Amino acid sequence: MIDFLMQFTFWATWVLIVYYAIYNGVFLVVLLKGALEVSREVNWPSSMTLSEIFANPLTPGISIIVPAHNEESGIVDAVLALRNLRYPLTRIVVVDDGSTDETFQRLKDNFDLRPTSKVLAAAPQHEGKITELWATRSGDLTVVRKESVRLRSDAVNAGLRAADQEIVCMIDADSLLERDALLHIVAPFVADPTVLGVGGVIRPANGVTVSRGAVTKVQMPKKWVERIQVVEYLRAFLVGRTGWASIKGLMIISGAFGAFRRDAVLEVGGLDSTSLAEDADLVVAITKKARDEKRPYRIAFVAEPVCWTEVPNTFSALSTQRRRWSQGLGELIAKQRKMILNPRYGVLGMLTLPYFVLFEFYGPIFGVLGAFIALAGAITGLITWQLFALAFFVSVGLSLVSSLASVLIEESAYHRYSRLRDVVVLLMTTIVELMGFHLVHTWWRLQGVYRALFKRPSEWGTIERAGFEQEGPGHAPDDSPDQPQLQRETTADIAP
Repeated sequence: MIDFLMQFTFWATWVLIVYYAIYNGVFLVVLLKGALEVSREVNWPSSMTLSEIFANPLTPGISIIVPAHNEESGIVDAVLALRNLRYPLTRIVVVDDGSTDETFQRLKDNFDLRPTSKVLAAAPQHEGKITELWATRSGDLTVVRKESVRLRSDAVNAGLRAADQEIVCMIDADSLLERDALLHIVAPFVADPTVLGVGGVIRPANGVTVSRGAVTKVQMPKKWVERIQVVEYLRAFLVGRTGWASIKGLMIISGAFGAFRRDAVLEVGGLDSTSLAEDADLVVAITKKARDEKRPYRIAFVAEPVCWTEVPNTFSALSTQRRRWSQGLGELIAKQRKMILNPRYGVLGMLTLPYFVLFEFYGPIFGVLGAFIALAGAITGLITWQLFALAFFVSVGLSLVSSLASVLIEESAYHRYSRLRDVVVLLMTTIVELMGFHLVHTWWRLQGVYRALFKRPSEWGTIERAGFEQEGPGHAPDDSPDQPQLQRETTADIAP
């Protein structure tokens, strides 16, 4: 019996080592590709390119869709900030999703809205009935009032009916775009007509200072739960998704900041309101349709434009979010299982989806079982401590290398955290994340796996926001977002 346990523990530990070696090895390759792409973007004469895009009469117009539910405290600032973006033609579509506060009244009073007879497109379908349609005299702002079914995707689909430009950009009402963000994100569309979707970088706004809809100071947040998310977002967005896009395997464009060709979104029926992974679901659906019809396509990602969004500031709120993400991934995998290891779907089918199935969805199960067997084996003498140390290095050490590399790339390329203190805190947080938070996060993901495998009802949940820190009372307008109340989650999935 002892011999059997020794053999079992020995080989189980080696399976764990191989598993994490492949997992971290693949991601390190993706990270390297992402780093090269970031370097290329930084060294490219982007200012000239952006100026050309701005002046080019063929630059496509953009409809910016903003779903809003009870956003009275910040909606005016949000629209003013969008109006100040540097782009030749923008049309803002705010979807008042059944707000019970003063959201619509503030929009009406500040932007001189009037009832409009604008004809909406017939598609896509949505559940909440549209009750009113208002617009400014110039037509640059349209407000769609609808009944709420408490689904962000339903509000976005209603907004798509009012969107009349070639490109649609979907952002959350509590998100802030940098001034040139639209010029950056539209560049791939202009350069390549086969581009169907483009994602941009999402960064936690917790800890930053805002004045009149613009970020004026970037600092690390004070809470560890917020700091950990800064590291996660750097690893996932700045290098992770940039790397996946460079090998034509990008699966996720965050709903907090993504742009698509309107026709491509309508061809797949808009967002799937039954999916927890609504953003990834849209990207996979667009990719699948293009592949099935054998049409050339590309899903791109640009690392320069930044969307600042507020992330959960308590572990309770974060746990709800991460369970939802894990369950949503499982539902997406089940829905698109015929794409997995199917050569018809290219890198997405042959590498990205298998990677997410094996390492992102089932990863918590392998991690918990493997770590328990290896640690118990070392303590009881069934395996050597040297073998356990190797397993620990491959699983934790290589992950630490990835996180530290992401921080290094951020600081060398963009240097947004300019204070030495913030950089030190950022480096310390990479260690805290792996040594402590990783275990808690694994437990939350396991709960999401359980809910997906046993088909438990989907739950979107709610997260209350604390609001952006304003640059003194004299700098922010009266309607500054002191306490925005959101009834949905940010859908910025941070899987690598």
